[in-house]
Amino acid sequence: MKAWSLLHPLLVLLLLLLCPTLLLQAASASVPAYAPGLHPQHKVLHLDWPKDCGLAHFKPNTAERIVSGNEARPHSWPWQVSLQVRPRGSKHYIHVCGGTLIHKTWVLTAAHCFQKGKAEDPGSWRIVVGKHQLKRSETPERMFPVKRIYRHERFRYPAHSELDYDIALVKAGTDIQPSNFVRYACLPRKQINLKPGHYCWVTGWGDTRGGKENVSLAEALNQARLPIIDYKTCRQKKFWGDRVRDSMICAGFRDTEGPPAACQGDSGGPLLCQLDRDRWEVHGVVSFGPIGCTVENKPSVFTRTAAYIPWIEATRIRDFFMH
Repeated sequence: MKAWSLLHPLLVLLLLLLCPTLLLQAASASVPAYAPGLHPQHKVLHLDWPKDCGLAHFKPNTAERIVSGNEARPHSWPWQVSLQVRPRGSKHYIHVCGGTLIHKTWVLTAAHCFQKGKAEDPGSWRIVVGKHQLKRSETPERMFPVKRIYRHERFRYPAHSELDYDIALVKAGTDIQPSNFVRYACLPRKQINLKPGHYCWVTGWGDTRGGKENVSLAEALNQARLPIIDYKTCRQKKFWGDRVRDSMICAGFRDTEGPPAACQGDSGGPLLCQLDRDRWEVHGVVSFGPIGCTVENKPSVFTRTAAYIPWIEATRIRDFFMH
C-alpha cells in the first residue's frame, strides 16, 4: 500500500464504507509517520493507540472486598473523565456524564449523554481530567474544549425505547497529555469475552442515594467492585429480558436490592477490568439500569466495548479524512 497517502478522498470514503477492516490494516501497516516529499499536514495515518495505557501512578485500592461503593483513592483511576455542559444562558458547567480517556485526543462515553439541542453542540461541552472532588477546584485538574462528538450512527434512543448502540467518541480540541494524575485506559481486544463471576470495577460521581428524583451527585469519585453476570442469565425475564443484547455486559449482584450499582451521573463512565496482565482495560461503558439504581434482579448494563472496536477505529479514520 505504498500509494496509501495518495488515495483520492472519495475512494477512501468508499473503501471505508465497503471494507473498513481492509482500510484499517492499510492504515496501521508499518509506514513512516511522514512520507517523503509530503507536507506535514498530509501525515500518513496510523492508529497511534498509547503503548503505556492502563497503568496508574497512584494504585487503586482494590484489596478490600467492597460490598457497596466507596470513595476511591484520589487519582487512582486517572483515565476517569467528567464530561460537563454549560446550560443555555449560564456561565457555569455541570457534570452530566462520565467518560474514559483512551488516547490523547479521544474520550469514550455513552451516546445517550448527547440528546437533542444544546447537548449536541460540541461548543457547549468541556472535558475535565485529573479530578477527584467534583465540585472543588483542584491543582491537578485540567479542562479541555470539545472539538467533535461522534454518536454511533445507529443509536436511536429515545425515538426507540431500546438503548442499542449506546456508545460515543468525544474528540478534544487540544491534546490531553499524560501526567501522574492523567493517564489513558487500554481498549480490550476485539474477541475478548469476560467470564461470569469475574470482578470488574465501575467508577464515577453518580448519585449515591439512588433516589428516583433529585439526583445527588457524589462529592468525590466513587468506585465499586461488580461481578460479571453471564449473558443468558441477564436475558431471563426476571432480569432484563430481550432488552439486553450480546453487545452489552451485565454486572452486579443478583437477587439483591443492595448496592452497589451504576447510577445517574455515572453514565458514559468505565467498567474497568484486569485480565491476563496488570493493565486496566475499559470493557464497558455505563449505559442503563433501573430507575432508583438498585432494584432486585436488575443489574447495571454496560455497552460492551469489545463489540465496537471496529466502529471506534473506523470513526478515528473517518475523522482524519473528513476534517
